[in-house]
Amino acid sequence: MKPSVFAKKITWIFAFIYFASYITRINFAAVMVEIVNQTGHSNEAISLILVGMSISYGVGQIINGWIGDKVKPQNLILCGCLISTLINFVFPLSSHSVPIMTALWTVNGFAQAMIWPPIVKILVASPLSETEYGYSVVRITSASAICAIVVYAVSPWMIQALNWEAVFIVCAIIGLSATVFWLFIKEKIIASASFEVEQTSDNLVPTPFKFPKEAIFPMIFVFITVFLQGMVRDGVTSWSPSYLEGVFGMAPEDSISGSLPLAIFSALAIFVAGWVYKRFFKNEIACAVFLYSFVLVFSLGLYLFFDAGAVVAVVCMTVLTCAVQGVNLMLITHVPKRFKKYGNISTISGLINAFVYLGSALASYGVAALVAAGGWRFTALVLCIVVTIGMTCCIIAAKGWKKFIDKDNS
Repeated sequence: MKPSVFAKKITWIFAFIYFASYITRINFAAVMVEIVNQTGHSNEAISLILVGMSISYGVGQIINGWIGDKVKPQNLILCGCLISTLINFVFPLSSHSVPIMTALWTVNGFAQAMIWPPIVKILVASPLSETEYGYSVVRITSASAICAIVVYAVSPWMIQALNWEAVFIVCAIIGLSATVFWLFIKEKIIASASFEVEQTSDNLVPTPFKFPKEAIFPMIFVFITVFLQGMVRDGVTSWSPSYLEGVFGMAPEDSISGSLPLAIFSALAIFVAGWVYKRFFKNEIACAVFLYSFVLVFSLGLYLFFDAGAVVAVVCMTVLTCAVQGVNLMLITHVPKRFKKYGNISTISGLINAFVYLGSALASYGVAALVAAGGWRFTALVLCIVVTIGMTCCIIAAKGWKKFIDKDNS
């Protein structure tokens, strides 16, 4: 069945909004190695900026997820886009001070957290079928991977032609265009959704918070899983340029370009993961277990073939990142939809994302600390251990989640 005109419309609008929001968040990680070289700040000091972003994004997911179930979600999205855009415009002026950069990027993290939970809320509250919802979330999520391709492809050129500060200005301009676009389109989108279900905008007003007891046990392990998955995903993607520079002696621009395959294949992986789920699974956590097995195999490869060369390292990191993006798709987009009847979609989405980015926060500083303490090979070993624990928790969650789904559908 082909998606409806409404499904296509809302999908591509949110894909653009998410692309613009993601580009004003990932740009720092992409040029971090150049910031270190140009400013003289240490890896450990600069990593605190990522820590601030990840913690505020994670905590912001909880707060804004709850708020998204209480207020109009379209306004929350607008607020997040506007604040993030302004932060990106002023961030290059703060490069002399790590505390100021950290403060600004921490505020940016909280602003970014105003965007994803309301998007999920609107999608689930809209008249999308199960198939159309899958169509939408795959394409919206893939916007982040496409964004990463753009950032990692263009940033080295901009650094050589201009400077790293120019990357933030260009990203801010893109963010501004999305903010203005959403300002004028948001009420039309909500009205269109309400018309489709023959209801008023009360379609987006929450019912009292409920949490099914059957979901408690599996959700505990889902939270642990996404926490560890966040460590792996952002630990690898954020630090891959520094890894390639530190282990293989690449120039900063080359190390950023060397991370490009991670972004390119991650975009394709999101579509593949969506197809695998639709074709072979009815339990999104069981699908996540299957995808986690690839994360485990290639994290082991990164450790065991540590000295085999940059090409082998990039291949291992690419497949690992692709698989973990699939895990992320299952847990952050498909798990929250199961709570539609309980009136807490945005809250659950926010909680899951919070644990993802708390894991990211730990990885942001943890990788720098591990490298300083034991080197990159020791860090790769720790990555294998984290992946093993994460996959184990995912396996435990899958069985209980099946019982919850079966009872909820009965």
